[in-house]
Amino acid sequence: MTRSLLPTTSSDSVQQKKSLSRLPSNSSDVADLIIRRSFEQSYAHILPCKKSSWKAMDSRIAIDCMKQTRDHIMSQNIEVPWWFQTLLRDILAGGGGVYAPWHHFYTSKPPFHFCTIGKVATTEWRRVFCKLNAQDCVDDSASCRRNCTWKTTQQMPTNAPWAVFLRDPLERLLSGYLDKCYNRRARKNQQHCEPNVIFNPKEQLMDAKNRTYANLLDNLDIEGQEKAMFGAYVDVLPLKWNVHFVPQAMFCDLHRNIDKYDFVGNMGRDFHFDLDRMANQFGGQLPEILNSSFGYKDHVLRGNHENTGKKGSEHAMHTPTKVARFYTARTVRRALEYLSIDYVMLGLQVPEWAKQMLRNESLTM
Repeated sequence: MTRSLLPTTSSDSVQQKKSLSRLPSNSSDVADLIIRRSFEQSYAHILPCKKSSWKAMDSRIAIDCMKQTRDHIMSQNIEVPWWFQTLLRDILAGGGGVYAPWHHFYTSKPPFHFCTIGKVATTEWRRVFCKLNAQDCVDDSASCRRNCTWKTTQQMPTNAPWAVFLRDPLERLLSGYLDKCYNRRARKNQQHCEPNVIFNPKEQLMDAKNRTYANLLDNLDIEGQEKAMFGAYVDVLPLKWNVHFVPQAMFCDLHRNIDKYDFVGNMGRDFHFDLDRMANQFGGQLPEILNSSFGYKDHVLRGNHENTGKKGSEHAMHTPTKVARFYTARTVRRALEYLSIDYVMLGLQVPEWAKQMLRNESLTM
């Protein structure tokens, strides 16, 4: 049985308890009960940070704090789920990922900082900041990469606001799978469908008998097996956490700092209206550039509360049709366990389609 390790005087602890209290303790809602149980067994063990990571221009404080949690769990032999052990291992491993600098964009035109999260329209946000900082890329300076910089070279005001967009964790998980795993070409070329030893082993990988390790997905007919294949991926995902599937709360230390953000949007049904709210809040050239990337103005004018993703994108969400093809109640349960911190600390809501799947399952048991 686990126990809370967070001191009651800690600001992190107080915030976690407040966030957890948003979930009804005696709820008959299966999703809320899954989230509460998982969070208490795993993420509730994250230790408070002695130094504030808020507005830090690099990730050293956040990394050091998470290392303290990992080391404390190991030294005290605290029982936590296996997937939480591998999550701590993988987000703290070298070579980029959650704490890499490319999750922090900023511009002075208009001045604001932005936390970008994988599978939350990162490609489009990169284009937005390239346009916002276009005047910083007039030469081949080291600050420019492919004639683009996501971070202005100008002096940022000390009081510049911070912004972030979040996404429903279940839809983000499926979007990542469709983009990085279900898409055969992307799976082979990008190597983000991890663990690669299972889903895309390198040609020179040898087995215990010094034979070439077979690619287990090659020549496999998966037509009509979407639920089974997605479920299999979710089961083994934590063997090697890829950055595109790590909980959103881990990026930019959001689980500690989300309440301090000046703007928090959601890439859901009201995505275009949140873009409009962001454009009005920050002003300058942002409205025009946001519209050139997302085309939000037409949606707002028509009162269109639907976000079906980019046209032509194979991994865009068209819920509930697409989630019904891939998710089962069992997969929803497992995903809610892994991603419980997003619902607790970021205040995100479990979508109705997922709750209905769990309710239907309970009726057949």
